[in-house]
Order: sequence, then structure tokens, then C-alpha cells
Amino acid sequence: MCSVTNAPKRGDIARSDELQAVALRFWNAFIRGDAPAAIGRLSMADGVTFLGTAENEFLDDGEQIRALIKLNFELLGEWPMGQPQIDARLEGPVGWTTVRGSIATPQGEQEMRATLIFHLEHDEWRIIHQHYSISVPNPDTFGIDVPIEKIADLVQAERPDLGSQAAADGTITVVFTDIVGSTELTNAFGDRAWREVLRAHNRIIEDATRAEGGTGVKGQGDGFMLTFSSARRALAASAVIQRRIGDAFNDPGTPIQVRIGMHTGELLREGDDFFGGALNYAARVASSAGGNEIVVSSLVHDLVSSTGEFAFSQPREVELKGFTGKHRVYPLVAN
Repeated sequence: MCSVTNAPKRGDIARSDELQAVALRFWNAFIRGDAPAAIGRLSMADGVTFLGTAENEFLDDGEQIRALIKLNFELLGEWPMGQPQIDARLEGPVGWTTVRGSIATPQGEQEMRATLIFHLEHDEWRIIHQHYSISVPNPDTFGIDVPIEKIADLVQAERPDLGSQAAADGTITVVFTDIVGSTELTNAFGDRAWREVLRAHNRIIEDATRAEGGTGVKGQGDGFMLTFSSARRALAASAVIQRRIGDAFNDPGTPIQVRIGMHTGELLREGDDFFGGALNYAARVASSAGGNEIVVSSLVHDLVSSTGEFAFSQPREVELKGFTGKHRVYPLVAN
């Protein structure tokens, strides 16, 4: 007969290596972008709750909590979080952990704290309550209003392999998009409604990009970096995005305006210099666009003007941060 002499009795509060390991696996699921692993750790029982950083982030519906976490994974992918310090304790079938870690934000690294309450269900520890605290607002933390230039910086730091997306001549067209005034819109809609807006917005961009053979290289909040093997395909996808965004959010009271800009560079010839040159140039061109506007660099304009497929209004001279002198950009005329 085997007896366990050191198991905690009801009424005893003890540290738990097992629960600490469970909490660490949950945290690491966010780091590696494993949504099923994170969502699978949540309890299916009644009374599940969630508290977030924002003042109105309180949910007490399990389906809504799972949907929220799934959406956050779709927005962020692999979460930029550091390894945590975890203190885990339990009493009978209930356990809790305090977690202190870090998360990379556009404002730099911030402390991220969490309290997770677990319940032992069919010999598995499941989370029945979670509470997160971060010292900066959600839009700053999770990139809901990340400037286009910041997305370019993130891609430049990561240096993804774009070789398979280049045309036969070694060129690649880079497109940046984002929603104008998303911070103000987030406040107007509220976090929950704004997440639905982002979900619809993201789906439109992903579908239009895929239809033209493009690739979504980076998504950060409401901003995207897309790549295409030709300027013509990039313009065709961008025109569809603008049109579908206008159709989907045709409400004068809650205007959703997307700005889009693009530039073509020689990826294979320039190599690493592409990330510091052509990519940043595309980002600056996009930043010069207004709401509901698609602007292209002079090079893109020259590449497609002879086809007669696209019409442009009068060019304008703009200053582009990090590049000397004036630069000519061309606004696309909507069909």
C-alpha cells in the first residue's frame, strides 16, 4: 500500500510546483502564438471571469472570453512577452498563481502582471478567473494605434525571408495600410465593439491580399504590411480593400477610413539594404496618405501608368521622414 504523506490537506495553503508548471505552459502558449493551447486551459464551468487592463474589460461569459483571447491571438500572433516569475499556491481543488513578467510595447518594455485562479476539473487544472494589469493603455500595449513606421521598424528588426514573394526580376512591392484615428474610434466604439470592427477590417484585407497572390507579412493592431510580386497586383488589391471597407462601414456616424501607400524595391539585388531603404520608403509614402486614400511612389506610378488600368490624380510633393528633399507621390483615382 502506498500512502502520500506530504499532500496538502483542505485548509492548508501550500506552494505547488505542479500548478506553477501549468501556469508557465499557459504563459508560454501566448509567447509562441499557440491559441488552442491557451484557450484549452480555460475552464468550461459556469462562473468563469476575465478582468483586463482597460476600465471596461470585464467578461463573465466563457464563450466571450474564449472569443476575446482568440481575437487577441489573431491580432498579435506570437506575443512579445518575456519569461515570468510565478508563485503558485493551492488549497484543495482550488489554486492560484501570481505572475510577473514583461511585454514589449511601442513605448518599450513594460511590466505585465497577472493573477490566475485555477480549479481542478477531472484531474486537470483549468482557469476560472484571470486578471491582467499593464502600466500603459491597451492601444499603446497591443498596437491598436501603432504608427505605420513602427510596423516597418518591427519588420526591419525581424528580417523575414521575402525571397519567395519577389518577382522574376527580383522586385517586390510593399504596401502599408492602417485605420486613420483608431485611438479615437476605439474610445467611441468601446473595446468590445471595436474588436468586431477590427475583425471585419482584417478579414477584408486578408481576403483581398490573398486574391491577388499577396502575403500579409506583419499585422499590428489595425495596421498591416503586405507584399506583392507586382505593382499592378498591389494596386488591384488596395483598390478592393478601399472599396470593401467603404461598403462594410458605410455609416456617417462611425466613419472608418483606411489609408494605403506603396513602393517597389529590388529585394534580390539590394538584399539587407532593402529593409532599411525600400521598406522604410514604402512606410513613409503610406504615412503621407489621407483617409480613404491610396498613394504610390513615383516608381510604382511609372511601372503601371503604361497599362492604362489605373488612373491617378495630380501628384503632390511631400517630405518623407528620414529621406532628404521633396518626393512625388501619386493618389489613385477610385473606380
